[in-house]
Amino acid sequence: MQRIVLSLLLIAFSLPSMVNAEPPIPIDLNERIAFPGACYGRSDAPHLSMHVPGTVNVLARTYCPKTGVSITSRLVRAYQGIKVEKTASKNGIGLVTVSISMKCIWKKGNPEIEYRIYSKHRLSNGSSGETEQRASLRC
Repeated sequence: MQRIVLSLLLIAFSLPSMVNAEPPIPIDLNERIAFPGACYGRSDAPHLSMHVPGTVNVLARTYCPKTGVSITSRLVRAYQGIKVEKTASKNGIGLVTVSISMKCIWKKGNPEIEYRIYSKHRLSNGSSGETEQRASLRC
């Protein structure tokens, strides 16, 4: 009996937890921009928060080792002809990440709501690029 309980506990703790769920893996070619070397800019697709129910989160990052990097991201919610926007920016060395959240206003019976992230990634050497992701969601 103890072996069965121990086996079940091992299986339960080895399965991925929903609390630690990662955002969806983007498949759009516009989600990532490659700079020379190991440098890149990336925007993840908007997704429902696993930590704060009723919110939509987006994450964007710019990475380049030992280099000045910056990012400006804008999350846009478009619903019934009305657009609502939130913007976040960050500067740093090597890696900068911005996270933007927005309340999900979807109600049962209504069409899905479109969320888009637009990000501008810059390196101190003058290189820059843009990424974009979108998702239609319901809470």
